[in-house]
Amino acid sequence: MAQRDDILPTTGPLDEARYSVEKKVAVHAMFETILNRLDEMQRLPDHWEETCLVHALSFMEAGLYARARIELESCTIPAGQRPSWREDQMKRNPQRYTVARLRLRLDGVKADLR
Repeated sequence: MAQRDDILPTTGPLDEARYSVEKKVAVHAMFETILNRLDEMQRLPDHWEETCLVHALSFMEAGLYARARIELESCTIPAGQRPSWREDQMKRNPQRYTVARLRLRLDGVKADLR
């Protein structure tokens, strides 16, 4: 995915045990920025992006925002720089998520924060 720098905010360490509401909102915004970029490009996430986004959602649902952020950072790795062995593993799974479905799950995560 192009233009990584505007997706990845440069904030403090990821090893904090508990994310504040503001930091959780920042992770949500990062996720939403990726979805918006996919919408702008009028395409579905590829296998790599889909896997990273689904993992990020699962981590957010479990309250593991540091892990979610790591997955979002992985999501933005350009195709030519991804580990081929991992990408090959991801391609074995059928794609199931559209941007709309990912956005719906994100809305659920955001609603739980309130």
